[in-house]
Amino acid sequence: MKKRVSLVLAVAVAASLAVSGCGGNSGTGTSAPAGESAPAGETGETGAADQSVSTVDTSGFLVASINSDIQTADVHKTTKDYQVPMNIYDCLVSIEVKDDGSSEVVPALAEDWEISDDALTYTFHLRQDVTFHNGDLLKASDVEYSFNRQLSTEGAVNTDFLAQIAGANELIEGAADKLEGFETVDDYTFKITLIEPYAGFLACLSAPGCSIYSEKATEAAGDQFGLDPSLTVGTGPFKFADWIINDQMVLVRNEEYWKGASKLPGVVIKVVPDTETQRMMFENGQLDIVDLDYLPDAVDDFTNRYPDQIISGPRLGTTYFTMNQNIEPFQDVKVRKAVQMAIDRQAVLDAMYGGRGQLENGIFPHGLYGFNENLPEIQYDPEAAKALLAEAGYPNGFDMEIAADSSASDAVNQALEIIQAQLGEIGINAEIKTMDESTWLATRKAGEMGSFMSTWTADYNDPDNFIYTFFGNGENTKLRSLNYPDTEVMERVQKARSIVDPDERVAEYHALEEKIVSEDAAWVPMYSRLHPFAVSKRVQGFTVSWSGLGDVFFYGLSLSE
Repeated sequence: MKKRVSLVLAVAVAASLAVSGCGGNSGTGTSAPAGESAPAGETGETGAADQSVSTVDTSGFLVASINSDIQTADVHKTTKDYQVPMNIYDCLVSIEVKDDGSSEVVPALAEDWEISDDALTYTFHLRQDVTFHNGDLLKASDVEYSFNRQLSTEGAVNTDFLAQIAGANELIEGAADKLEGFETVDDYTFKITLIEPYAGFLACLSAPGCSIYSEKATEAAGDQFGLDPSLTVGTGPFKFADWIINDQMVLVRNEEYWKGASKLPGVVIKVVPDTETQRMMFENGQLDIVDLDYLPDAVDDFTNRYPDQIISGPRLGTTYFTMNQNIEPFQDVKVRKAVQMAIDRQAVLDAMYGGRGQLENGIFPHGLYGFNENLPEIQYDPEAAKALLAEAGYPNGFDMEIAADSSASDAVNQALEIIQAQLGEIGINAEIKTMDESTWLATRKAGEMGSFMSTWTADYNDPDNFIYTFFGNGENTKLRSLNYPDTEVMERVQKARSIVDPDERVAEYHALEEKIVSEDAAWVPMYSRLHPFAVSKRVQGFTVSWSGLGDVFFYGLSLSE
């Protein structure tokens, strides 16, 4: 795509946002650590309409789809558009899932590393055979550049992943012009020093937002990086070759990929907003992969018609229902426990998703490092819930408000109606108040939302990504409109980040999880869902990503004749 094509992107995005609002492309209510959406930018120039046909020969390419166009392929400026970045960039490390479902951090661009005895300094050794798509060798200076840019570029939204590095906050705030805690030793060796020990640091580096860029290519691209495919350079298994706005993106195989070239010659990612069109295209052989999260009403039909072509995996995330402890009567733990027991979570999962998932009893979902299978089960028991309300002084129930986001999926809003009816059975009159997305987000951020339901999915595979987000400090719990008041627990969550011994750390997280959910009933964990895909018979090697992301990593796939 020529530069004139990328210039129109901001206009297309702005128009799209004006109609539909910001939100994750998975349609699942996924939250993001550093921002709810990426900035769109503005320009008055047009010209992309002139290019309506790809200039790349896509014969023999795998064809996938997404339901809305991306805003940018620059991961420093987006927390949701990861489909292209996951396939054109690499990180220093990655996550590998074992046969037993557990996972571990494994080398990627960094072939190995050492951690100092005080757990503050990480010494990384880069692979010496990695080249960027422009042919330049990967050097430690590129890593330093990437981290500096991730923390300081205008519109940066993925700063949280590096916030534990010494000097990160100063760089974010503009009080420094380089990252103090990064030391380049030689072309292939560098050291990172943290403010304090943080056991989740390596897992953070596996997040797409920590992808490594070429300093030379990125600086040359300027504000067109991530917008113009020809200027968007990584080290990944595919090159970004073409982008026709609101139509398709094209990736072509990187023949020099350090792991070995992909068996796919390339991938076409079609933008198909209409779910019925996606269904027809799959049936006609025009799509090889369909993310059935986009077609929730068609999952059963697909499963019945293509039983051998449905591949599912756990979506690493927890759907939860909240109660604001600054609002009466949720200061009373008996009331909160009554709400926990009044919601038939299995009935909601069955009604909304055909039971495709599993109930969660804590903060950490199945599949996450640190998951505790021995947590006390939250029982559905409306009679016991009524008794607790009576003990709390509410024998006839009370009135409450549930906030609904108008931009959320139909499934989320239907689930709220089921919960509303279930609460009504124990005398709680729950009014569902629908807000536009910006109002919903602002109300939640102000700590003033009564109750709501949402989903938090893993950015990186570590329990800190969940528990710190919601209960790490008073500000975090306010931003989620929980207003959990136990400062001692929050101090423990803070300290747990620095526990170096993995067994000791996991044990503390288990204790904290039981305290917050089982004892204090600070929220209602609902369920985690399976993520189903319909996959063409000609696609070999497809697996569902370990994470909560809906994006597909195409390396490792092949097509049969």
